[in-house]
Amino acid sequence: MILFLKNKHRCFFTDKLLIAVPSLLIFLVVLAVPDPAWALQSHGSPEGIYVHQMAHVLFFGSLLYLYWDLRRSAFEGKGWTYLQWFCILMLAWNIIAFTGHTVAIHLESGHISTATSYIHSRLMGPMNLLKVVFYLTRFDHIVVVPALFFLLIGLRSLYRNVEAQEIDGRCK
Repeated sequence: MILFLKNKHRCFFTDKLLIAVPSLLIFLVVLAVPDPAWALQSHGSPEGIYVHQMAHVLFFGSLLYLYWDLRRSAFEGKGWTYLQWFCILMLAWNIIAFTGHTVAIHLESGHISTATSYIHSRLMGPMNLLKVVFYLTRFDHIVVVPALFFLLIGLRSLYRNVEAQEIDGRCK
């Protein structure tokens, strides 16, 4: 470290290396010895679904407030419009997911076949309105993926606006 005091760039580079190499080693060790992630977690009955549904209601209220606040604010630009679209689509997704969870409570276990695995399931006939609604709510990704895309391009647009303002401020 003493050798690089005269050259600021080399000292900076050495400091970065002292942080990057151990971080990379830790990452590789964690990657080499994985534990089960348990990404799919079923809720215990009935408390789990109650808490999950309450979280949907809270998320709905938060999105509604964010949309309302974005609409009433004086912010201009594409980024803010994209964030409003994100809110609208996530509100729709929240309604779809809430409905799907509610309908799933009313289906009997024999109506869904999980013969191959828990993830790959089939809805057993005969079909009725409850089963059709359950089936349609399983396509919630059709709404949530565009919502996340609007979030991405909205945040990117806001970032680029701030970046352009900083560059304009330096040039003056």
